Amino acid sequence: MMNRPLLASLLIIASAGAASAQEAWPRSPYGGNSTQRQSAQSDNLGPRSEPTVTVATAVARTQIEKSGYTGVRGVSRAADGTWHAVARNGQNAPVSVVLDNQGNVTEAR
Repeated sequence: MMNRPLLASLLIIASAGAASAQEAWPRSPYGGNSTQRQSAQSDNLGPRSEPTVTVATAVARTQIEKSGYTGVRGVSRAADGTWHAVARNGQNAPVSVVLDNQGNVTEAR
């Protein structure tokens, strides 16, 4: 068994090391250390991700992407069962697209 002075000195050294390590990084309000992030570029199509994506929404997004569109955002289902979204076409221009019940993707005018 270790003697008490040796154990006490080890605890003091360990706590001093931990305290200096914590001061090296800014603290996050959610706990843990954090680092500075680069600011995200804004995108006029809307947010880059949606918080809660259902399986049906993911399937609709994938179907639109398979039709040649990129950057699909804001996928939502209308009352008639069609899916509406904003995406980028082959010329990288933002367009509104509609996915109908038969799986056809067209640009909304």
